[in-house]
Amino acid sequence: MNRQNQNLSSQYPSITLLRALLQTNKQQGFTLIELLVVVIIIGVLSAIALPQTMGMIGRSRESEAKNLMGAINRAQQAYFKEKADFATSTQQLEVPVGNEKYYTVFLHQLNSVTVGGLQGAKGKDNQVNGTRDYIAGVSYDSINRIYDSVVCRSTDKNNQYNILGLTATNTTTGTGTVTGIIVGTQAQCDPTVALEALR
Repeated sequence: MNRQNQNLSSQYPSITLLRALLQTNKQQGFTLIELLVVVIIIGVLSAIALPQTMGMIGRSRESEAKNLMGAINRAQQAYFKEKADFATSTQQLEVPVGNEKYYTVFLHQLNSVTVGGLQGAKGKDNQVNGTRDYIAGVSYDSINRIYDSVVCRSTDKNNQYNILGLTATNTTTGTGTVTGIIVGTQAQCDPTVALEALR
């Protein structure tokens, strides 16, 4: 019988391989503990990485407001050079606003030479989108004939990054109330409000 098996094995080498595979009873795969360890490691890594990822997404969404505030500041300076006054609605400026996804952008409805050019970007849902409110201002120093501008961002986590007093009253014309900027001869963020300057 042994000789017959050897003859078969020499004639058909695949039979030897088949026998070797059938004789190994070793279980292949992962144990429950190994799988549990992998799941725990993935959970810990996601708990660390998820807040960082959400923060980066929020900051990228904020670029919409930051860019618009800078563009409106420049447009206010151009408008002042032509009209000797600051614009009081977005329709007066040549900045395309109104289709923002995460913000409502508007100008202070009482902008003037003495008040300055104030504008705001109110987040549509800061808590959900991970965004913050932005305000900006332009002032004109008539003695030295220079402009000064600032862009400020909310740092108030208690109010979900909302700036109090930043309200759009008419989104069609882009007017509203903007607070938090001190103008005069030098536009700056109000230190009593939770704001940081982004010049």
